[in-house]
Amino acid sequence: MPDQHTTPAPAAAAATTTAAAAAPAAPAGLPDAPAWAVSTASRLRYLQANFADDSRENRESFLEDELKKLLEPVPAGKRQLYLDTLAEKFPTWESLADAPPAPADTPAAGMSPDDVWALFLKTLPRYSLEQRELIQRRLADAGFVRVAGDSPDPDSLAEIAQKLKLSPADKIDAARLAKLFAALAEVCIMTEQLAWNVWKNLAPKSTIRRDGSAGDLRTALRRSVTGDPEVSSVQISRQLEKMRQLIAGLLASLGPAGKNFARRFQTRYSPEAIRDIVKLEGGSSIFGNTDSKLWKKYTELAGELSEGSIQTDMMDAVAQYAEDLMKGGQR
Repeated sequence: MPDQHTTPAPAAAAATTTAAAAAPAAPAGLPDAPAWAVSTASRLRYLQANFADDSRENRESFLEDELKKLLEPVPAGKRQLYLDTLAEKFPTWESLADAPPAPADTPAAGMSPDDVWALFLKTLPRYSLEQRELIQRRLADAGFVRVAGDSPDPDSLAEIAQKLKLSPADKIDAARLAKLFAALAEVCIMTEQLAWNVWKNLAPKSTIRRDGSAGDLRTALRRSVTGDPEVSSVQISRQLEKMRQLIAGLLASLGPAGKNFARRFQTRYSPEAIRDIVKLEGGSSIFGNTDSKLWKKYTELAGELSEGSIQTDMMDAVAQYAEDLMKGGQR
């Protein structure tokens, strides 16, 4: 792609060679070289911006054809002058380094505000999110845009710095902080909903339930950030803490719950347990076949075992351990 600050040399050279041979007579309304260079440079820059996604070869070919059309009204004897004047609108990097800085109140030569805006919108999608945020901050610093919203208060920033273990030299970016809050809020909202749904199915009779005084977490957060006086930050913290205890209890119960289930299974279905049951029922006698009675009792108890009963026992074991853990944490 021809750089916006470099001379479109291939296009200019080809246009001069091709169009010089049969140039028509100059029309009466042909502008002078400086005016023609300004309008032509603006047109070429606009085309470069609009064909930025094409290959370099296609862009150069298109610009070359366009320059040929723009040169056709210029008499052959004046074309070099016009092209030299146009080249001044596309300085090379070397000439930029040697040139004195332009006055701060001088607009880009040959580009109208509409051209600048069109070029900005065309190139903006190429930048990453971080780069766009940097552009926004610099525009805000220069006074061109105003960033809506107040900055967090110093106490909140100090608390965030403490939680994240930031050093005194680290500065919190307010724009990124807002985007981070949005992402974390969505994770918490979805996680809380899933965790309480799992708990409701796992322990429908448990007294531990979600705190709905301010609504679900999404509703509570919405009311809090919009300044609802009935929803305080303390309420939000309690709701999040209860969710944390629930998730921690469920995760911590996975290992011990298996042991509890195994212990309960052995209490009822192990050989020792069956032998004790037979003795209590008076089925053990020196005159009878004890082994057959034990087997009969085992087959009787085995009828209690099913996919549903085992799942229920496992869920009860998980729920019991998680509930004990949460109630202990609340104490």
